[in-house]
Amino acid sequence: MTKFVKLFLAVLLVASCSKESDNTPNLTIITESGPVSYIVENAQTTAELEKGLMFRENLAPDAGMIFDLSKVEQAVMWMKNTKIPLDMLFIDQDGVISWIYENAEPESTNFIIPPFPATAVVEINAGDVQKNNIKIGDIVKHKFLNNVDEAAKPVVDQETAPAVVEEVDEVVVEEGTLPAAATEAPEVPVVSENESSEVPAGEEIPNPEPKAPEAMIE
Repeated sequence: MTKFVKLFLAVLLVASCSKESDNTPNLTIITESGPVSYIVENAQTTAELEKGLMFRENLAPDAGMIFDLSKVEQAVMWMKNTKIPLDMLFIDQDGVISWIYENAEPESTNFIIPPFPATAVVEINAGDVQKNNIKIGDIVKHKFLNNVDEAAKPVVDQETAPAVVEEVDEVVVEEGTLPAAATEAPEVPVVSENESSEVPAGEEIPNPEPKAPEAMIE
C-alpha cells in the first residue's frame, strides 16, 4: 500500500523595510541652519514637466514638486495657469542650489530663465526660502540627483516590525521520493556481552569476516 507523507509548511516573514507612503519626506535641503525635509512630487515625463503645479488651489506646507531637467538643454519656467505663488530652486548636477527665484507671481506668463544650467528645479511655497534660510550653495538631496545617502533611508526596527505568517499550500510527497535519512532509521551496531565496546587507542576495529550459514536442521 502506498504511503504518503503530508508536509505542512509555514513561512515566517519579517518585514525588513516599510513601504514608502505619500507622507514620507523624499527630498532634503542641507542648509546652514540644518536639514529641511520636503515631500515632493516628481515631474519627469514630458506631460508632467509641462503641467507642473498648474491649476492647484493650494500646496501643503513642506510640500512641493521637483522637475527632472537632466535631459533638457535650457530650463525655462513660467507661472501660466499656476494659482499658487512659488519659490523656485535651480539645482546643478552636483545637487548644489545655483540660483533662487522667490515669490513667482501666479498666472504670469513671463519666462523665468536661470543664469546657469540647471539639472533640476524644485518648486515650494513662496516664503519657504526665507522661512527655512535656504541659500545659494545649499545642497539638495533627491534620487533625481543620485546623491541620496543610504544612511538617510528609513530603517525599521526588526524587533518591532510586524511579522506576517504566510501559509504554504499542502505538499504531498510520495514514499520513495524522500531521502533515505528521512524515512529509515540508521542501523545501530550490536555489541555482544562478551565483547567490549571500547577500543584501545590507536587501534582500528577489524572487520569481521562473514560466517557461513549453518545447515538447517529439521
